[in-house]
Amino acid sequence: MKKILLSLFLCMSILFSKHVSLDSFLKNNNTVILIINPKNGEIVEANEFAAKFYGMSLSKLESLNIKDINAFSKEQVQEEMQKAKEENRNYFIFKHKVANERIEKVEVYSFPIVYQNQELLFSIVNKYKDKYAVEYFNKNLEEQVKLQTAQIKESKQNITNIFLACLVLLIIWVLILIYFLKQKKLLTIKLQNMNKKLHETNERFELAMDTTKDGLWDWNIKTDEVIFSKTWKEMLGFKEDELENSFETWASRVHKDDFPKAEKDLHEHLNGVTEYYENIHRMRHKDGHWVWILDRGKTVFDENNKPIRMIGFHTDISSQKEAEKKIEEQKDEFEKIFSNSNDAIAIVDLDTNFLNFNDAYLLMTGYTKEELLQKSCLELTFEEDIEATEQALAEVFANGHIENFEKRCLVKGGKTLLSSMNIALMSDKKRLILTTRDITQVKNLQSQEKLASMGEMIGNIAHQWRQPLTVITTNASGVKLQKELDLLDDETFNKAMDSIISQSKYLSETIDDFRAYIKDDKQREETTIIYILNKTLSLNEASLKNNHIEVLTDFKSDLKVYGYKNELVQSFLNIINNATDAIKERLVSDTTRIILISTKKSKDGLSVEIKDNAGGIDKSILPRIFEPYFTTKHQSVGTGIGLSLSHDILVNHHKAQIDVMNEEFEHEGQKYKGAKFTIKFKKL
Repeated sequence: MKKILLSLFLCMSILFSKHVSLDSFLKNNNTVILIINPKNGEIVEANEFAAKFYGMSLSKLESLNIKDINAFSKEQVQEEMQKAKEENRNYFIFKHKVANERIEKVEVYSFPIVYQNQELLFSIVNKYKDKYAVEYFNKNLEEQVKLQTAQIKESKQNITNIFLACLVLLIIWVLILIYFLKQKKLLTIKLQNMNKKLHETNERFELAMDTTKDGLWDWNIKTDEVIFSKTWKEMLGFKEDELENSFETWASRVHKDDFPKAEKDLHEHLNGVTEYYENIHRMRHKDGHWVWILDRGKTVFDENNKPIRMIGFHTDISSQKEAEKKIEEQKDEFEKIFSNSNDAIAIVDLDTNFLNFNDAYLLMTGYTKEELLQKSCLELTFEEDIEATEQALAEVFANGHIENFEKRCLVKGGKTLLSSMNIALMSDKKRLILTTRDITQVKNLQSQEKLASMGEMIGNIAHQWRQPLTVITTNASGVKLQKELDLLDDETFNKAMDSIISQSKYLSETIDDFRAYIKDDKQREETTIIYILNKTLSLNEASLKNNHIEVLTDFKSDLKVYGYKNELVQSFLNIINNATDAIKERLVSDTTRIILISTKKSKDGLSVEIKDNAGGIDKSILPRIFEPYFTTKHQSVGTGIGLSLSHDILVNHHKAQIDVMNEEFEHEGQKYKGAKFTIKFKKL
């Protein structure tokens, strides 16, 4: 109630300014007071206390606009006014800029007044503190009211007369205003709406001009003048003053093949067919090359729905177009590879139903295109391999791909073939691509190689077993004889039995190792490289001894790997057997015959080196030793598949790297030369 009385008092003071000077009121008041024109925000008048509060001269303050002081944006001001309304407050809380770029939180009490025939806002500004500060402020206001009331009482009669005269004039003015408003209401509403739209459009445009990196343009359709931003011109290689601001500047630089579509899209938008204008076209750069432009715009219409202004911006999408071109080229390349590849390629959905395939896949399975589209990959899987296939698919869904997955496939006519598959999840996460190779023949050759290796091992093991069997029979015969002669004592008996048990255990372990090697690997397992090397040497021990070859090991480091144990044993066995054959062929039995095997840490994992002293490999055949069926041995000795198989197992199945070279080395003061195989395994 006190604040309402205060506002009434202030209004009356200004209305009767003939007797109560506003200048005197401002001068003698120790409250921050601003008189503001609400139409444009200009500060009409202020008092010295306000100048002191904002830290500037009075003339400087009166030259400013309230927007220069208020740190709030337009949206924040509207939000605060709405908040004050909801909280039933008669003051607003703003942030004002004061001296030294400081921001002060303030309370603003504003009341409409008429001063010098103008509708103005009388604003009182006070630092925002808390409710106690507000009470203190109200108390000061009450004192101001009392002070000004005392001044009014001095000229009470004159004020009353003037007030009555002004009241009569005010009533007449209000009646005229009401009449005018009734006549002009519809027109005013239309003009306000149009001005509001233009104002909002201008604000958005100004904000876009300040923040966007795209090239902006503003087309005055009536005058055909176009304002191009600096970025718009730089996009085409020009400086600001090098292009004329006209519609023709744009039209003349559009590619002739793209212009008809751009012009059509533009006219459709100007005629109201489309809500927005959007077109992609090429524009000529200053240096002559073409820039791909995404052009977008929006038109402003007048009250007669005639286009008067259009605003939009250019985006350089040349890199995007280049990427699209590369994708299209890659797509064409993929389609050519897909169609012409010798490998069987198929695309299936997540349930392995066939969606597409190449001719090689049809040839491998024997089905027609129509028949295969009615089937799934699981349906063509051998029953015993379905579980392993489902596990492989789960790995693909988890990791995105799997390589060298082997399974048996059922093809047309009830035939079975062994396949090696690479499966990958496609980018849309809805399809799988399968690359399949028929490895039935290769596996048969590998099996033959393995059988040949096993045949040699069996012969060597049989020869090696003669000694432990002789020990067993000798001990058993001796015990029996001594027992018959009643000469057997406990010590002799226990010693003989321990020897028999030890030799039997050795024979049993040899059988276990051989049985494990014969067994086919079905699943990957975690193992270590040193474990694999020891198993390999255990299987090959008899052969090495029979050929008087000494194996020197230096296992300094080890590494865990995830793979097929027997495949790894076979790969190392083939390399060692290759060294054994070279030594047997080139070195006589009474000379030094050695194979050195070592492990050491590498940057990414572990390196295994296997080298011999057989003199090395001929340089002319060194690049070909991993080729299938390539061999320098007699047909009765080798098939040429051993080292090729080792390469396939290590590189394709276990992601290792294998290299071979000739090397000179020294052992026990003696210099030797031989082949060195280096196998590098990566960490899990």
